[in-house]
Amino acid sequence: MSVAKWMSTKLITIQKDDPVSLAYELLLANDIRHLPVLSRGKLVGILTDRDLHEAIVPCDSSTDRRGIYNTLKDISVERIMTPNPISVHPDASIEQAAQILFERKIDCLTVKDTKGKLVGIITSTDILRAFIELMQVLRGSQRIDIRMNTADYDKVRAIIQNNGGKIISIGITPGEDLSQNVYSFRIAAPDLQALGARLKERGYAVLPID
Repeated sequence: MSVAKWMSTKLITIQKDDPVSLAYELLLANDIRHLPVLSRGKLVGILTDRDLHEAIVPCDSSTDRRGIYNTLKDISVERIMTPNPISVHPDASIEQAAQILFERKIDCLTVKDTKGKLVGIITSTDILRAFIELMQVLRGSQRIDIRMNTADYDKVRAIIQNNGGKIISIGITPGEDLSQNVYSFRIAAPDLQALGARLKERGYAVLPID
């Protein structure tokens, strides 16, 4: 699964010179937690609800909402944003994005294309949704292992699909014979045994199906 499938593309952004009060309004009005920060069309930072919280906390506890708003009105987004946010490419895998979030202890990643243009944002919530869907798919799937040459991959894939199988994921394990690998296809198929028999008829080494 790629980041492109799960990222948000309808982005609400803010300029680095805008007041923090505007960011506050945008986050509340749109029920979001992250704002990419731009300068002359280029991504320069990310502003999160956590950044806003840390900016507000130092205020006197007796300050009312209007007082907080007036305080934030005089602060630019640039002063409290996180500069140079970590970005990934749309073709990056969900697993890669999740690893970055975990290692960096952050909650979102901006997504940029090969030209460096901001095209989306992916959050920990998006990644959690992706993994939930994957687990639901896997529960309804089975695995079939085939020892074969790499050159036969397209032919085997076609046989699987032509027999009603939907390929969910593929794993490759080196075989004892260096000329062949064991391809583990995780598939949703109406009849795995019948599919295995069809592959054997075509001369492929299908390993015992559990």
